[in-house]
Amino acid sequence: MRVKSSAAILLLTVLSPFALFSGQHLSASAGGVTGGADTHPEWKYSKVIALPGQTPYGELYLDPEVYAGAAGDLRDLRIVDNTGTFIPFYKESSEEFSEEQLTTYSATLIHSAKKDANTLFDYKVTPLAENVDVQGNRLEFGLPDVNFLLHTQLLGSYDGVAWEPLADGDLYSVNGRVQSSIELGASYKYGYYRLIAENNAANLTFPSLTLLRSTRVTHTDHFKQQQDAAYEIRQKDRQTEIIVQNPDRLNISGLQLEIGGSGSFTRQFELFDGEGRLLPVTGSGELYRLDFKDTEIASTAIIPAIAVSASPLRLVIYNQDDAPLPVEGLKLEYLLDRLVFAAEGGQPLRLLYGNAEAAAPQYDIVNFKDYIAGEGKMLAGLGAAELRQAPAADTSQTSWFQGQTGFNIVIIAVSLLLILFLARKLGRK
Repeated sequence: MRVKSSAAILLLTVLSPFALFSGQHLSASAGGVTGGADTHPEWKYSKVIALPGQTPYGELYLDPEVYAGAAGDLRDLRIVDNTGTFIPFYKESSEEFSEEQLTTYSATLIHSAKKDANTLFDYKVTPLAENVDVQGNRLEFGLPDVNFLLHTQLLGSYDGVAWEPLADGDLYSVNGRVQSSIELGASYKYGYYRLIAENNAANLTFPSLTLLRSTRVTHTDHFKQQQDAAYEIRQKDRQTEIIVQNPDRLNISGLQLEIGGSGSFTRQFELFDGEGRLLPVTGSGELYRLDFKDTEIASTAIIPAIAVSASPLRLVIYNQDDAPLPVEGLKLEYLLDRLVFAAEGGQPLRLLYGNAEAAAPQYDIVNFKDYIAGEGKMLAGLGAAELRQAPAADTSQTSWFQGQTGFNIVIIAVSLLLILFLARKLGRK
């Protein structure tokens, strides 16, 4: 009996460190990264999604912080609820919403007259079908084949007798730069239009008119933002180089130069990405400003044919023998992406991003985009970016045997002591 008692006492004495270690190990596990906002530690950043109320579906626009920290193709975006459960969503890009549909009406010049220094031109619009209303929001004029610039007024009429003012604008053709249309700002049902060409000393005529009804999806405007650009200017070899920084990898859709001073100028330009590749742009690839007595015609915008997220961008302006343009500022316009998500799960929801190993998710919700588009969606806001880190281990009260290696050493030592003790007792007996 004394042998058994001694063995039991020794066993308890030797195993006590292990018992202490075991209890502390379980406690540390319980207090580790579990559930809620601390789940999925492989994602580096998170943002709280603020929904102002209850709704089946929500939508949010990404901000520059997300573009700066997420993968370039945004494949690592995730939405989670307060238990760490992934919430289904799909992504929409602004370029998907830029389609334009045109309805075209022909018109006939029915009357023209000189009144003081002005010339009046009256047009009758031809309906597309009998008893079908005419609707238009833009007028396109055929221009004379000469250089000119005229201030104009535009009036509309239902019967060709009573006229109502609509808009004013400039029509011009100056060295290949053309303005031939006038926007009405809204759709009108007028069957007659009058153009007043002011101070038409050259007696220019405008024999043709086309009425257009342009229906463009207006969501594009909500997908665009503008901010001041970070840039530096270098002058060399009769050209100006402007290096535009894009540290947040924004999807840049346009650059707007602010040119100081006065007077006319024309400059050819080219746009390159950070690796020196030429980027196609819309338009003629020319910057210009033409100053007239009371009118200025200018184009100082650079519009890439396809939005680009390269950093940096390099804009080269060819000055030839002229002095460099006095660039006083530069704004960049960039496109945002929108996430549409099922507003389910425990609040608050969070947006996770910053995981280079993540693959793009695939959710069934994308198959119901057309249905969801007709539903009321609540606009959510994004909070500040939070750096997500797993809690560091508390080493102030730990010792070498509280790790996995120490645990194994304790077990081996206990086993050897027990074997040695029992062997000696049995040998004596």
